[in-house]
Amino acid sequence: MKLSKRILTSALCVLLAVESCACRAGGSPGSETERQNQEEISGTEEGWTEEGGTEGTQAEGTVTVTDIIGRQVTVTEPPKRIAAVSGPSYEMAFMLGAKDRIVMVKSGHTTNYPIALLTNPDLADYLGIAANPSSSVNIEDYLQNDIDLVIYYDNETELKKFDNAKIPAAVLTVNTGLLDTLEEAKSQTIDSYIETTTYPVRTFAVLLQDEKADEKAERWYAYCDKTLRMIYERTGSLTDEQRSSVYWSNTWGENVLSTYVLKNRWYEIWLAGGKLIGPDGVSGNFPEITREQLFTWDPEIILVDNHGGYPELVEQDLYQNERWASLQAVQNEQIYRIPAGVFFLDKGSTTTLMVLWLSTILQPELFSDIDMVEEIQYYYREFYEYELTEEEARHVLDGWFDQVEAEE
Repeated sequence: MKLSKRILTSALCVLLAVESCACRAGGSPGSETERQNQEEISGTEEGWTEEGGTEGTQAEGTVTVTDIIGRQVTVTEPPKRIAAVSGPSYEMAFMLGAKDRIVMVKSGHTTNYPIALLTNPDLADYLGIAANPSSSVNIEDYLQNDIDLVIYYDNETELKKFDNAKIPAAVLTVNTGLLDTLEEAKSQTIDSYIETTTYPVRTFAVLLQDEKADEKAERWYAYCDKTLRMIYERTGSLTDEQRSSVYWSNTWGENVLSTYVLKNRWYEIWLAGGKLIGPDGVSGNFPEITREQLFTWDPEIILVDNHGGYPELVEQDLYQNERWASLQAVQNEQIYRIPAGVFFLDKGSTTTLMVLWLSTILQPELFSDIDMVEEIQYYYREFYEYELTEEEARHVLDGWFDQVEAEE
């Protein structure tokens, strides 16, 4: 079940009802130019409203939102004991200033992310619970810990357990993507992409019922809006011939042949100035292609995802195993690991950073003014309220991740 057209229409109407910011093409939003123009994103930003942007309603302490799979989720008071279980839900809560309200996270989140522990040492003491998109919920774990809000996976059977226990549970991330077909992915506009990708964080902020979270979400939305439009202005008119071909690998063991369905990542690669190659019309979250297919495509750039937990094994295998030696991405050393910070950079609140990083790789001449170390430092200072050193920022870009338990 995907993000409903009703939600997309509502969010898009909010955006189209206001005038876009004037000029967005010059300089990185984290650059000196952006810091000089910080007033543009320090107040209430056009295009973002608590009610219209997330379809949230509020009366007498009760808030109802529509999550990304179209479920109505109601909290009757500000949540104080949150279980941030699915994927990047901890990172989103942390960015919104709710770290002191988190009680429970997915096992592995307390140990796997060195940058997350640097920014919040208390993370190591949170209660870890084993969970993945297909696992069974033991509702007693949540009841015994007085959980009053759960951010969970898109699993109808398990979500019903929270409903029956009267514990509000919202779905704010999905593994399978929000669109049903490749045609839908290709038909996105920059407006709809911005609204769709920022919707989960904005919805989370409404659920928190906190002025600081609202203010942070507004500034964050303005940053994403400004950055993504700047990227679009530079790459939107590129022809197919001007775009590098990109294959996005997952990392289940040493298997470079595990990937994403094309529709799930197509627009991000297109926006960053590339053209994604991969399987279409197949089932499963992470389909596997054949070795022959990869050689037929012969991508110019290979991205190595952190998702399966073993990116260093994939990189090592690609460069050292003779069977891959004739791939042009291997010959030209064009293999890049997706960065990782508080969580993987391609998920949660940092997707915009990931697209910007990709842009500097896919179109280096168009983005020669972007310093990703400075950009990462700016983001951490502005939204995580943490002064990241240059060395730590480089760790983020290197995909610093200590595998303890494979992520789902």
